[in-house]
Amino acid sequence: MMAEEKKLAIASVPMQKWGSLYDQDEALRIGTIFKDLNMPFFAAEGAAPVDHSIEDALKDPDQKNRESRMKEIQEVSFVLDDLRLYLDTHPEDKEGLNMLKSMLIQRKKQIAEFAAECYPLTPDCMADIYEKEPDISGFCWQEGPAPWEGACV
Repeated sequence: MMAEEKKLAIASVPMQKWGSLYDQDEALRIGTIFKDLNMPFFAAEGAAPVDHSIEDALKDPDQKNRESRMKEIQEVSFVLDDLRLYLDTHPEDKEGLNMLKSMLIQRKKQIAEFAAECYPLTPDCMADIYEKEPDISGFCWQEGPAPWEGACV
């Protein structure tokens, strides 16, 4: 008697279409910019939100500003990551490409503003600083507070 021959399964995955999007803040919290792809894990829906209000009230205003700016950069960066994944399979999508271009410009501007006001985040920020001030005699990573000092990173 021959063993039963097993067949491979064939998956059918529908092609994603451009649809309605979450705003940046909500997209970062939810985990996708595409509303059609939001399929939440139901056990997480009952979790109580964490209240950071007392902790936030005690923070230094400069730290609050850095955290707020950093969150904006994280939101735009998340949108860019999701857009790149989408555009891998939809390279000709005009809406996706336009949004990608806009978000790239927005992120670059936010990082440059953060570097000018707070401290550099990337080697490109350091290059910009050295271009503007070629006579700087130090290494500028140490300009910002260290993460172990409670600063945002």
